[in-house]
Amino acid sequence: MIQTTISKKLLKIILTALLASLGTAFMELKPKASLGAERITFSFPVVGQFNLSVDSLAVFAEEGKITPEFEFYAKRLDDKTLSRFREALQERFDVSPTTVSRVTNMPMGENFLRQLGEVIYTHPKRNGIYAIRSALILAAADAEGLTFINFMRHFPTQDIQLNTQLIFTLIKELGNFLSYNETTINAIAEQGSREVNSQQIADFEQMSDIREPGSYSVVQKTMTFAINQIRQTQLGFATDYSLDADIYLPEGLTEPAPLLIFSHGFTSSRSHFDYLAQHLASHGYIIVVPEHIGSNSEFKDAFLRGELRIDVSPVEFFSRPLDITYLLNEIQNNSEFPGLINWEQVGVLGHSFGGYTALALAGAPMNRDRTKQICQENKPTLNASILLQCRASSLPPGQYNLKDPRIKAAIAVNPVTSSILGLENMRQISIPTMILGGSEDIVAPFIEEQAHPFLWLTTPNKYLGVMVGGSHNSTSNEDGVSSLPDILQGVRPDLARIYLKAMSLAFFEVYLRDIGSSDKPESSEYQAYLSSAYAQVISNQELPFYLVKSLTPEQLEQAYGKTPPTPPIPEALLAVFPKKKSKILAEIRNTKTLKIAMRSDAAPFGYIDNQQNVWTGYCDDLADSLATYLAKKLDIDSEIEIIKLSSTLENRFELVEQNAVHLECGPNTIRTDQNKVTFSDPFFISGTRFLVPNDTVAQIDFDNGLEGITTGVLKQSTTEQFVQKTYPLAEVVYFEGAKGRSQGVKSLVNGNLDTFISDGVLLSGEIARQNLASESYQLIPEKPLTCDFYGFILPKGDSTWRSTVNAFIRNEKGIKVRDKWLGEYLPQSVADIDYCLNRRKQSR
Repeated sequence: MIQTTISKKLLKIILTALLASLGTAFMELKPKASLGAERITFSFPVVGQFNLSVDSLAVFAEEGKITPEFEFYAKRLDDKTLSRFREALQERFDVSPTTVSRVTNMPMGENFLRQLGEVIYTHPKRNGIYAIRSALILAAADAEGLTFINFMRHFPTQDIQLNTQLIFTLIKELGNFLSYNETTINAIAEQGSREVNSQQIADFEQMSDIREPGSYSVVQKTMTFAINQIRQTQLGFATDYSLDADIYLPEGLTEPAPLLIFSHGFTSSRSHFDYLAQHLASHGYIIVVPEHIGSNSEFKDAFLRGELRIDVSPVEFFSRPLDITYLLNEIQNNSEFPGLINWEQVGVLGHSFGGYTALALAGAPMNRDRTKQICQENKPTLNASILLQCRASSLPPGQYNLKDPRIKAAIAVNPVTSSILGLENMRQISIPTMILGGSEDIVAPFIEEQAHPFLWLTTPNKYLGVMVGGSHNSTSNEDGVSSLPDILQGVRPDLARIYLKAMSLAFFEVYLRDIGSSDKPESSEYQAYLSSAYAQVISNQELPFYLVKSLTPEQLEQAYGKTPPTPPIPEALLAVFPKKKSKILAEIRNTKTLKIAMRSDAAPFGYIDNQQNVWTGYCDDLADSLATYLAKKLDIDSEIEIIKLSSTLENRFELVEQNAVHLECGPNTIRTDQNKVTFSDPFFISGTRFLVPNDTVAQIDFDNGLEGITTGVLKQSTTEQFVQKTYPLAEVVYFEGAKGRSQGVKSLVNGNLDTFISDGVLLSGEIARQNLASESYQLIPEKPLTCDFYGFILPKGDSTWRSTVNAFIRNEKGIKVRDKWLGEYLPQSVADIDYCLNRRKQSR
């Protein structure tokens, strides 16, 4: 009776969902005891609970035999699904338990497991994240390796329970990958046919084959550019970094050539699209391919080796476009490129994360509000790219407009876009844009990340291309796809590379090279290639390719036959994302995230270690210790993720005021003129002093108002105000920015200043950071000129959070961190405290 009640479709959904969810978890790792689970349990309202033993699945996987127990389910699956299910059960993932542990403990990996834990768990009221993580690690450590069966055998409870109700809600997501995906491809194919019928068909057999190399020989070389900006690197945050780039130069150019910049994807490498760079350069383009050191394959490897504690920094979302902007600046001023480049013909193209980079440079700002909205909903999703995009939700509020006006045309291949750019900001792109994707992309799904965003573009010159059967990595070179599982390689990647070579050349010929001689791109002879007709000519039935210039939401809805599972045009932000206020401790408990801003120019509080080139200091250690303290206080059963942002003298109050961080740690003098933030209790006391070389001390005459004394000071600091008021006759030299104090001390050392004034502890810290001989300098006068009580900057209006931070300052953990970094400065600090407190009493 029950058998007739349960439909074939219902059980197929359950097994398919189990296969998809577990499969995605393993693919995140890359395909290689104690008593574990004996059965999988799931239930349906009314009809009751069902069980399937792990042994039955093991027999099916190893021998292909269907036991009587499994037959109940197997006969409700078609042969293709059953065959795929067995293949998945047999798959072995070669990965070490250490790597599994690191990947599943990183922010993106843990977020994915937490979503999966809503589907697979040990108890309906308990997320299954820890059970899943434990089973993955133990299975990877087992001699038999990590397989589906071994994963289940190491599951820490007798039953693996499935959340059937949640699985049914995932049908909406499955629709994107199945029927809606199929009907969207059909709609694009039909639109392509209409465009073919409306176009004048060229005789392509009589035209040049743009899939073939051009007439130029190509010279490749690597150049390194010194970028004087803060960036996340493999060694942590650095105040400057080296930007490596491969340059592809056509030989024998007789006039300035168009310039193309290519941006590689997340955990990829600049070499993965070398074939495309060679092809375009052979047709007369200068190609530059930079290495994004904060999100490339070497960064990934360093993370997996345990050398980094973060999978990708939120800062990478603006560092990548800035890499290219800085690179363009360097090339314009580089003596090796005189007269070679036509700066009115600059284009950008990128893949995956690099596709986002290209679109950001094209004019789409980061959409922090939509990203925050989507990520706070925390709904289970089959769109893996959301895990990456959600990293940007930790960025502080602001206008992240990274557009570079030199960019005149852009191509984005398999880009991530849906939340990080969103409807509102994709509409801001005004230059010619092409978006290419693969119908089988499970990393950045074609529907959400390419097809829908194409609808949002308002630029009149836009193109959408899709490779039917193409994956996320189909267009990478052989080295880029050879190590990937088949599902990530896609069908015939050799064909995908051919399509990309042809389409990118046609696009840039029309919108870069020819636009310089004519404002009408349709007059270009290459316009014929940039058409549905040409796509039809080069398309191969093993990997069909379609290209369209137009597509509407109505076409997608009509093809689907009803309202699509994901609306082509999302709801407006204001309609679905009301502003909410939340207490900080509640936010930390709910998100398991602590956001702290710290300085990179204020040794010993926060600075870049010159020898190891890492961001370090008191505030760095304090963040770790405070997170541990809060996890215990809030009864959080996992580590709190720490988001560390760089702050400056200029933005430190704004970061806190706008709730971008929960706390700003640095040498912040507690003051009463900041009415939009508050301060913690003092955690350190210093005072203003002059740093003076020994041989200059006699020249400093405080009674004479420092007349004629060249004095360096940081701009926009309380010390600047003190100097202007107290020593108006001094010859003041101002320093600013992240390297202001460092540059000021160097100027003093080089004899360009008589003295530099700042807080005594910061001057001592900078002397140590620069490895200067401290005995060659003096801090004068003996008594501090001002008394600076340092406090953490906190959001105003949350007294409980302030009390918690104050309790931590006085806690054993807080004192331990202070003693480690500030202990050597404590004797002077104690002396200053005594002087300052006595002076306060006398002034009353």
